[in-house]
Amino acid sequence: MVTNGAKVEKFIKQKHKQNAKVEPLTHLDIRAVTKGDKNGYAQKEQRFFKKEEEQRIQEEVTWIKDYFISIRKLCPWSLKFWMEEKILHIKSTGKCELTWCACFTASKHEAMLIEYPQDTSVDKLYGITEKIEKRYPELIAFWSHPSEKENNTPKPCVIVQDRRTLTDLRKQIGFEHE
Repeated sequence: MVTNGAKVEKFIKQKHKQNAKVEPLTHLDIRAVTKGDKNGYAQKEQRFFKKEEEQRIQEEVTWIKDYFISIRKLCPWSLKFWMEEKILHIKSTGKCELTWCACFTASKHEAMLIEYPQDTSVDKLYGITEKIEKRYPELIAFWSHPSEKENNTPKPCVIVQDRRTLTDLRKQIGFEHE
């Protein structure tokens, strides 16, 4: 029997294969070709990229299983937007949020998810949401932290959306509270 998780993982692997880009030759590729690959540089690099790709797929499966499926009742469109790549996913070190918000407002994305290191506190996330909403009143920002348990992201995050679009989406499902 195929589980939901297995179906999701298979779908993501197919999506990544379709979106695979041809990488330019690196110094290791050139070195391998010029030295007849005596030291196996090309194989090492190929294994590295394969592991990196597997890690990206696993992270995406984790986000889907642990977060987007769990919030379907509260936010039924989020999983669909994630699968359609309409959510801008940023991994941040805690700087440049306002710059990312400017990029987001100019994009066609429906939401932006800014992921922070695991040791980021709830207070820091709250401060970031306040800073974003003060600078961009047309946006709404939410923080989410795994320590808050139910319906929260697996990693500390700030989620940003266009306020008007979110209000319209909420009206469609009968949920209009902020």
